[in-house]
Amino acid sequence: MKHRIFGKKLGRNHNERQALFRSLTRSMFTHGSIETTDAKAKAVIPLVERLASTIVSKPELTARREMFRHLQDQTWVNNVVTTFKSTFGDQKSNFTKVTKIKYRYGDNALVVKLSFVKPVKFSVKKEEVAVEKVEPKAKKTVAKKAVKTVKKVKAVKETK
Repeated sequence: MKHRIFGKKLGRNHNERQALFRSLTRSMFTHGSIETTDAKAKAVIPLVERLASTIVSKPELTARREMFRHLQDQTWVNNVVTTFKSTFGDQKSNFTKVTKIKYRYGDNALVVKLSFVKPVKFSVKKEEVAVEKVEPKAKKTVAKKAVKTVKKVKAVKETK
């Protein structure tokens, strides 16, 4: 009998499974939808639903702290919380849907698309990093050779 046993192991130990769930939820809240196997989608849906309901129903700071545990980026958390609250204002549950896509060729596993019920656009403006232009060494050596030849030509002209 399977009393008090919840969830699938997915062929992984506890730490690997937690890392997989964290990665899937991060991708879900980053892109709005993910393509994964049916077993992984069914295993991660409760976590995604719980986080989504936390964002909508709980106070601002609590929701942000809960999301930070999974996303690990404060600017991204702020964006996700504000966007999610504006998209799913009064909704309390049923944030995700599962759509069958295909059967994978290698092992015939069912691949599904796990997405939010409403289209959500998460956009974060990343700070532009200043990049210094560095000239390759080949151009410098060509320039040095050109200077040497110009000096040689001037020296030849002066001797004539």
